[in-house]
Parts: sequence; C-alpha cells; structure tokens
Amino acid sequence: MRDEPPAARGAIAPTDAAPQCEFVTGPRGAGKTRWVQRRIRELALGHPGARCAVFLAEEGRTRMEGFCRETPGVSVRRLLLPCMCCPGLADLPGVVRGLVAEVPPGWIFVEAPALAAAGLMAEFDRAFGWPRKLDVCLDPGWTLALRNDSLAPFQLALLGLADLVIPSPPRVQLPRSVSGAASLTHLHDPA
Repeated sequence: MRDEPPAARGAIAPTDAAPQCEFVTGPRGAGKTRWVQRRIRELALGHPGARCAVFLAEEGRTRMEGFCRETPGVSVRRLLLPCMCCPGLADLPGVVRGLVAEVPPGWIFVEAPALAAAGLMAEFDRAFGWPRKLDVCLDPGWTLALRNDSLAPFQLALLGLADLVIPSPPRVQLPRSVSGAASLTHLHDPA
C-alpha cells in the first residue's frame, strides 16, 4: 500500500499508445466523486484541452453527471452493475471500447463501489493491459476498522493494491440547534 500525499504524485502524463487509467473506489460517502472531480480539475490546469472519460459504476444520481456536462472535454458513461459480485456483467471493456472509438480520451476514470472494484479492474486488465492506478477513498468506518485491525479480506486486498489512499474526511461537531444532528461528516478537499 502506498500512502502518499496527492502533491507527491505529480501529474499523470498520457502515453501515445493508451490513455492513463485511474480506478477510484471506497465505501459510499467516502469522497470518490469529489476525488475524481479534483483530479479532472488538476488535469485541466496542467493539460489544457485534455479529454477525460468517466465511467460510473455507482447506483443512483451523483454530482459527477452535472460536473461532466459543465466541464469541457469530459465524457461520462454509466455501467450497469446488476450484481456487486459479478462485475463482468457490466461489460466495462465494451463500454470503454465504444467511448474510445467515439472520442479517444487521454485519461479514463472509473468510479466503482468497493465490492466491485477488484473484479472491474481484473476485467479491465485482461481486456486492455493499459497502465492504471488505484485510489482508495476511506470513510470513518474503514479508518476505524483499519486502526482496529478488523478490515474484511476484500478491504485488505484493495488497500494492498492501492497506489494512493485518500484519508477519511474529518468529523465536524455541530450544535444540535444547527442541524438537529450531533455530528456531520463532511467531505473535504484533501491537500
């Protein structure tokens, strides 16, 4: 597991042969969407005109679709995951091939739930063999389980494969009169 601050990673430079690929995973609410948006903004600053593709394997509505509509050079596609334990049914290689043939991106981001990430990466690697990174976003529950040495085997496996681990957002205590809740976990922009 490699746990480097984002600034130490440097910019990702695309190759002529294949787009750079970054899988982003973690539990629901851990900041995966915000992390991908941050990475795209960094790329836009360092590589004006860069084309990015985002593949969402998450259910429900996310802020990512609106972000992609508002950000030039970013395409988004949804992957249908009928079952978390069968990511092969999502046909990630077919969806990627379709988009690459239509509008070749320099960077590909795959935002995936933690339970499906390893299977999606294996399918992707078999199909393409392109260079890729794995970023794992932690939430407070995963952070606590990591500290207590009580992570599930699939969590340990993901962390063992990670190129970058993004720490869980801090917990902010609010007075009950502000929101009716004792605490609020908010997403932050890890520096």
